[in-house]
Amino acid sequence: MKQKLYTSIGLMSGTSMDGVDLSIIQSDGQYEFYNILDDYYEYDVDLKEELIKIRNLVLSQNDLSKHSEDIRNLERKITVFHAEKISNLLLKYNNDIDLIGFHGQTIFHDPQKKITKQLGDGKLLSQLLKKKVVYDFRQNDIENGGQGAPLTPIFHYLLSTIINENFKTGFPIGFINIGGITNLTNIKRLSRDFENNIKAFDVGPGNCLIDEWVRKNSNKK
Repeated sequence: MKQKLYTSIGLMSGTSMDGVDLSIIQSDGQYEFYNILDDYYEYDVDLKEELIKIRNLVLSQNDLSKHSEDIRNLERKITVFHAEKISNLLLKYNNDIDLIGFHGQTIFHDPQKKITKQLGDGKLLSQLLKKKVVYDFRQNDIENGGQGAPLTPIFHYLLSTIINENFKTGFPIGFINIGGITNLTNIKRLSRDFENNIKAFDVGPGNCLIDEWVRKNSNKK
């Protein structure tokens, strides 16, 4: 029996804090994946400077409480920014959207202490857009023993099935994802037993060090 294909909008901003990547995809969440549209929306200068400032101020759990008012105000700005970009997109994309995946902007992440903070109010975004919004991915993951990137290994598994089908690569298959932080996914075999079949974890810095060097050695903010 063929499973339902869900049409979803996914949004994410990484450690570079330069803007938001947006994708529209269709997937059954297990075996089929179709990319419909990809776009990018740059943060304006003031918003980016506010984000970098708050990230540099929040270096511990206590700092989250100390700067809570500034964090709430900035979180609202970030959420409204996302809502505006999605609204503009939906004027051009006429098909139904089943759900929105809202990552938000990470400003603090310490999986060993099971603390992570992403700016982004999923409930507010849902109210603004009148759409179902799934959010708070990182916190739920680290509370269950992960490092805060629960979607990446599942997506890599889906890609591995497509790669193997088209190129007959066989298994195991490995993926290296170089974002701000580099992470690795190793898939042993074609099996939905994720717990015993997939290993995924951070392996070290990625582009975050390059971004920091550029900020300190140029006029880039």
